[in-house]
This record gives sequence, C-alpha cells and structure tokens, in this order.
Amino acid sequence: MPAACAIQAGYTIDCRESIGGLQAVFIAEFGNITSVADVSGLVTGITKATGKRFYKFEVPRAVANATSSGTGSEENGSFFYTHQVVFPINKRDSTTANIIRTLAKNKCMVVTLDMDGVYRMYGKGNGLFVATVDSGSGTAAGDRQGYNLTLSGIEKDEMLQVNSATGLALETAG
Repeated sequence: MPAACAIQAGYTIDCRESIGGLQAVFIAEFGNITSVADVSGLVTGITKATGKRFYKFEVPRAVANATSSGTGSEENGSFFYTHQVVFPINKRDSTTANIIRTLAKNKCMVVTLDMDGVYRMYGKGNGLFVATVDSGSGTAAGDRQGYNLTLSGIEKDEMLQVNSATGLALETAG
C-alpha cells in the first residue's frame, strides 16, 4: 500500500554547533508586511509597506526563548503549530509601558536572532498577539524591575529560518 505522504529524508546527528537562547527580537505590525518569499522553509525576502520596518528589542542573555510546538489530532486529521516568543524588558517606566501597550493592540510578525546567529520567523501566516504581560518591581535588590512579554499564535506551518541578508535588512524601512 503506497503512503499518502511519502517520507523524503531522515536525520543524522551532526556536529555540536548549536547554542540556545536569543540575542534579539524584531517585531513589525503584521499588516505592514506585504509579502514573505520562502523556499522550503527558508525566508529569502520580506517586503514591507513603504516606510515600515521591524523594531529591534534587545534581550538580556539567557532569559528569552522562542518555540514552535506541533499538535496533531488523529481523530480530526488536523495538525498545527503554536508559535510563542517570550522575552523580558528590564525597564519599568511610562515610555516602555506605552511601547508594550501598542504591541498589545497589534497583530505582529516576529523574527528572532538566536544566539547561534540564525534568524527565525514566527507568525508568518496568522501573526502573533501579545498573550500575557507581567510587570513587576521584583523583591530583592537584584531582581528584575520590568516586564515579561509572551507573544503567541497558531500557524499551519512551523517557524521559518530567515537567510542572513534578509535578517540584516529587517530594520531598514520598506
């Protein structure tokens, strides 16, 4: 009996060259991204509306992460991915609060720059929304006084890798 979805490749353990964590999170309004060119899971171009760009949020080391988790239902024949990007902002003032308020009102497209220098896109098809914002003063002198943001969304496909040239142009206005 032929398989309906043919498996095309396997996986071999390769050199250990990976490192976890994020260096930065880039966020744009979903509606200001007019097209995303991708080939087999690699984004080769992002077209932004005139004058629009991604905004960079630098993140402290070892406290931010991004995930793309698949969920399937055998009974319903469905499969989808939950994209989630979590990062802190170590500032708690009115300017930062206004930035977060604006993010919370938007549907966003997010690109991360991982610690291994790889750019990855989350929310290409449906966008991500701010799911939670935690704001706190901390307790001890060394605690964070700031925010922790979680952006989340449901996608048909897993996150996409973004080629370096496209990643380097994220902050350039369209």
